[in-house]
Amino acid sequence: MGLSPRARLLWGFLVANICIAVVATLVLLNRPPSPPIIQGVLLAEGRELAPFQLLNHHNEVFTNKDLQGRWHLVSYGFTACPDICPTTLNQLVTVKQQLRQQGRARDLRVLFYSVDHRRDTVQQMANYVPFFDPEFIGLTHVDNSANPHLPFEKSLGIVAQLVPPTGPNVDPTNNDYEVNHGVTLFLINPEGKLQAIFEPDYEGSGFHSFDPDTVLLDYLEIRNFLG
Repeated sequence: MGLSPRARLLWGFLVANICIAVVATLVLLNRPPSPPIIQGVLLAEGRELAPFQLLNHHNEVFTNKDLQGRWHLVSYGFTACPDICPTTLNQLVTVKQQLRQQGRARDLRVLFYSVDHRRDTVQQMANYVPFFDPEFIGLTHVDNSANPHLPFEKSLGIVAQLVPPTGPNVDPTNNDYEVNHGVTLFLINPEGKLQAIFEPDYEGSGFHSFDPDTVLLDYLEIRNFLG
């Protein structure tokens, strides 16, 4: 027995609504997840680093190839820094300790890049960086007219300035100067590309610092988001 025109119309509406519901469900299920909101900037596409050449604290050449195969978190500053640099490194020690507790310590390697290479020699870096964690890697360079370190700094956006002393009694031969630098962390993905920039907290005293829990959470969320 055939359906009446009214029944066929209602049946058609029902089938159409079912199709719309199925399509909407498929769209929602296949919609890419929203990028995590981090304390800093997450790059949608990893940014290539220009070819560079540095020295690690084992006096070995360190290039782009050494960034491939694992995640890296780059901090920068100078070993004579009285507060921000050692504080940041200690906070990254806590991040690594938390990763060790999760059995994921090998996933992330911490690099400390010196913006004061004349005083932060390979030997000085070897004395300083492993004090915080034996797995941390110190990076510096030597004077070279080709400046193979500059692509590393420029690709990441490292901000630093050496400020010579001023005044009538200044000895121009004295290797004394102040070092000013920014306070950020750079997350490099296993392809050796810049993936994110972590910003510090700004406390009321004017002191910049990183919350280890926030750094760890942002790192893990980025890892999960990128699969």
